[in-house]
Amino acid sequence: MLRKENRLSTPFEYKITKKYGQKIEGDNFILYILKPENYSGQPKIGFVVSTRFSKNATDRNRIKRLFRETVRKNLALIPADRWVSIYPKHSSAGKTYEEIDTDFNKNIQKNA
Repeated sequence: MLRKENRLSTPFEYKITKKYGQKIEGDNFILYILKPENYSGQPKIGFVVSTRFSKNATDRNRIKRLFRETVRKNLALIPADRWVSIYPKHSSAGKTYEEIDTDFNKNIQKNA
């Protein structure tokens, strides 16, 4: 679990991040990164896994756990003062932690 100061918490934050953020597409996810004007602090990250991803709650929770762990381990790669929302793709359903971690690192380093 990410610390409270590292989590997007309101629907407003998610909406603004998706609407105005830079879109980065990986093999297993879509990432939106935004640098808000009046925000300074640690990066805030949020995960969105809707029922469109899977009707089965255990599948949705598993993918959230994998992405949460990936972000937790690589939090230092995300620049400060950023809001990040992560939307997993259907292709990530059968992936292992290592595959998701590699894809995340490749895309965050290339676009940060």
